[in-house]
Parts: sequence; C-alpha cells; structure tokens
Amino acid sequence: MGLPRPTTDLDQLKADLDEHGYCIVADALSPDEVTALRTRITEQAAAERARALDYHYQAEAEGDDVNQWVYQLINKGEEFQNLALHPTARALATHILGADHILSSLDAHITHPGNKPMPLHADQWWMPQPVAPGTPHGRQGDMTRETGPFGEPARATVPINPPLVANMMWMANDFTVANGATRIVPGSHLSGCLPDPERTDYGEIPIEAPAGSVLVWEGRTWHAAGLNTADHPRYGVVTYFCGPIIRSLGNLTYGMRTEVRESMSQELATLCGFTPWSSYGMTDHPSAMVASPGDETAGRLS
Repeated sequence: MGLPRPTTDLDQLKADLDEHGYCIVADALSPDEVTALRTRITEQAAAERARALDYHYQAEAEGDDVNQWVYQLINKGEEFQNLALHPTARALATHILGADHILSSLDAHITHPGNKPMPLHADQWWMPQPVAPGTPHGRQGDMTRETGPFGEPARATVPINPPLVANMMWMANDFTVANGATRIVPGSHLSGCLPDPERTDYGEIPIEAPAGSVLVWEGRTWHAAGLNTADHPRYGVVTYFCGPIIRSLGNLTYGMRTEVRESMSQELATLCGFTPWSSYGMTDHPSAMVASPGDETAGRLS
C-alpha cells in the first residue's frame, strides 16, 4: 500500500524518491523509441559477443556467465546519448544530486534466462559512515563491498550520509518477475547501512513496468537484478549519475572515441565530465567550457 506507481507527474516522482528511495517514470519513451533502443542494444550486444568483446560483472553476480554488460554506450549510438539528456532524467538527477551533476556511466545490462542471483546492494557502498568527533572513522580508500556496516532497512535514528549517486534503468522491454525485474527494498535509503550479503529475506519487491518506463533510485537504496526464468532476455539501459566531484564509474573522458567527442553538444560534453567544475577536472584553463586534450596543452618549454 502506498508504494510508488508509474507516473508522469514530476512532483510525485520526486516525492516517491524522497519517501521510498525510488520512483517509476511512465511513458518516458514512445513505442518507436523503445523499438529503436532495443534494436540498437540487440545489434551491439550480438556483435560484441560474436567478437568475444562481451563482459560480465562478477562482483554483482559471482560465477554468472550468462548475463551481458555492454559498456561505454556513449560511443555506440545517439539512441543511448539521448537517454542521458532526457529532460525527466536530468530533472530527477538534479533533485537527488543538485543542478551540477555528471554522467557516471552509460551501459546496458542484459539478463538472459538462467542467470545467477545478484545480491542486494547499494550503489554508494564506498561511502564511509559519519561519526562523532574523536571517534575512529572509516577510511574511504580501505572500503570494500564487504566492509559494511550491515543492518536492517529501517529508518535510522542517527545522522546518515546524503545520496551522492543516482541510477536510472531504462526498460527496453517489459520488466516482469519472470524475466528478472529489478528488486528494490523500499525505504532502505534511510537506513544508513547496507544489506548483509549472507541474507536473502529483506522483503525486496520486483518492479514490474512496461517498456518505455524508467526505474530511478538513489545511491543509498538497496536493489538487485532478479532471476530470469522466462524464455527471453530482459533489456535495460543504465544512466548512472554522480556529483561532479566524484570519480565516475565509467571513464567517459578517456574512453570517448574521437569522432563522438568532436560531434557532441556542449550539454553532453559537460554531462560527460569534459567541463571543469570549480577547477576540478581542468587540464589548462580552470574554467574552460571544455578541457583540452593533453596534446593540445603546453608541455615542457624552454
């Protein structure tokens, strides 16, 4: 009762994020856009798998040799770039992270029948917990997915960290329980802790929605992909955003193909991290609209 339902009402989407840690955007893509997106994912994934360029993410599903991640979609079609620039996506990223935010990664996650279970996790597992002055603190560089702290998804009674990342799963086909719909633990974003990887009884719910919908969650929300017991793959594209001071999940600036970098708009260049933020990320001029490649900056002079 009272859990988020698909909607186009931006105020309701923001309220759902605040209260439950996730929301569901309805009709973000038209049927034609969904078809074009799914076609492009299918073609790219098949070509990469045929050339042994397909990748698996063992940290989230150990031993899984079925699922496929298609990385750096920024290089692989305007269909993907348009998702990162979608007005609703930008508005919700702004609500979670603030007006200045960047794209952390743009990838596709294809769950095939027979995949392995993905453990529940939160995206900002790398964030040390706040502590009182004089209390030993966790060192961020020592954090691992096994560091914790683990606990219950109940609302915390002490200060917790704010969200520093925002994740959005674009549904390129219907997400159902059978094909492995993303599982969410509502309200877990306010717990200040992480799910114990040894437990499987946190009451997560599968998010079922039609193609063209977008599941949005913030960095503290517990979630995982589901098991695909259907006879077809589940196609999702992830636009993952973060604060402008945070190292991105995908190295977009280094991994950007030259022809893509030279043709992208200023908005997309800024979103991908090419524009310095308060001088962070600069290569020469600290407030350049687009940072210059190393070969275009001054080297050793005499």
